[in-house]
Amino acid sequence: MRPILLLTGNAAAADQERCRGFVGFLRRRARLDTPEAPEPGAAGRATGDDEILLRLSGEGLLSYAPDADGTVEVFYTPSREASRSVLEAGAGSGFPEAVQKKHAAAFRSSEGALLRFPAEQGEGHLEVFITDWSPCPAACAVAIHRAHPFAADVAKAEGVGVTAAFTGRYVRHPLTGDLLPVWVADWVRPDFGTGAVLVNPAHDATDLAFGRAVGLPIRFALVPAGYDGSPETWPQPPVVKSGQTIRTGPYDGLGPAEAAARYFTVMAERGLAVRHRDVQAGRWRIGRLVPDGAENRFAAAGLFAAAAAGADSSSPPILAAAAAEQAGELLALRLLAYDLNGRPLTPAAVYLVQKVQETKVEAPPEVVSLAALVGAPVSQVAVIKQQTIEQVQRFLRVHRELLAAAVAEPDDASLRAFSKVKAAVRAADPAQAFSLLLQAQKQLRDLSPAYLALAEAVAGLVPPENVNTIQAWSQIP
Repeated sequence: MRPILLLTGNAAAADQERCRGFVGFLRRRARLDTPEAPEPGAAGRATGDDEILLRLSGEGLLSYAPDADGTVEVFYTPSREASRSVLEAGAGSGFPEAVQKKHAAAFRSSEGALLRFPAEQGEGHLEVFITDWSPCPAACAVAIHRAHPFAADVAKAEGVGVTAAFTGRYVRHPLTGDLLPVWVADWVRPDFGTGAVLVNPAHDATDLAFGRAVGLPIRFALVPAGYDGSPETWPQPPVVKSGQTIRTGPYDGLGPAEAAARYFTVMAERGLAVRHRDVQAGRWRIGRLVPDGAENRFAAAGLFAAAAAGADSSSPPILAAAAAEQAGELLALRLLAYDLNGRPLTPAAVYLVQKVQETKVEAPPEVVSLAALVGAPVSQVAVIKQQTIEQVQRFLRVHRELLAAAVAEPDDASLRAFSKVKAAVRAADPAQAFSLLLQAQKQLRDLSPAYLALAEAVAGLVPPENVNTIQAWSQIP
């Protein structure tokens, strides 16, 4: 049986209830159609949550935000490969064209370059995405977010909540060869670039504040026009994209744009710089770490559980999401599943469940929930009208009366009516299925297993224990 994954995100309570009702409908349909295959669930996953978290953390895709109560929110930032898999997806992605367009539009892009900073001892390198490298000769450090792989030892020693800490590691500047210390800083965003920032205190306001706080040197590689070295012309930081280069040896006297072009040419020739268009869709909460004795217990959010189940499944999943989450959790699921599995998630079907319009109709919660599900196709906004409420109540009342009637096999006319209901169920249209079942119910005088199977599929009504609805479903043409 295909996994059926639900994504409700921050949808309103009524909208979430409609989504859950539709997923329940899909799961009942699957149970009746493919009874021999148990539906995969979280308990049957091959990969445990802790193993997944360790792998994502090791790849620098997780970040953390401590709460005052001692818990820690865990956030996921997609890899560049996952982002490209969405942006480059073609017609065979399994996602409707309209959803694909929304997903592509959700990404923000920045033009710049990837600079490679070799580690001092030759143990790898640190990549930094940067949009303006005109003052880079004056850079004095690299700052990374606390979950970056280069910060592994510091993260373990300092724990969550580090404001700033020196990693004890140095990298080589790709232009000058200078050794730059690598710092962990909470202001570095894991969802931009590579999660690493070149620190130029003299040429950026954020870098300046950080440099003053931790005691970094504030050196100038750009100075305003009129600078002659005298105290009267000493520049005030930050100097941003203005003036001309200074103390850069053969590059002195250049404007910012010309300097950036020259620097890039030199670093590219050394194999330490490439042009890069960075694309990011943001980051998403996937759960929280809850103190549990000496350990932290991971409480997974729905997004994480759905992605893990989808990545572990051997069958393409069915996705059902609140329509408002097209560019939210639905996109996040697609990205996270890629980072978990190393390949694009190709769903068998994608259903977008529209919202429930506010109503003043009074009715029991179970009646309102069913009315929201069957009052309109899930692709349309559900307006819960008094007429729909009355239809649902009448259907439930007649159903209870039929449970007391004699059991008999349906006649040909009933079977033809039941066949239309079954077709609507298989088409994932609970509104049409309910409308047809309501009409068929009006003609019934006896109780039949076939009717009970349809009532279970459409409305989730539990049949008597002695009725095999799976067998009855299979006998409906």
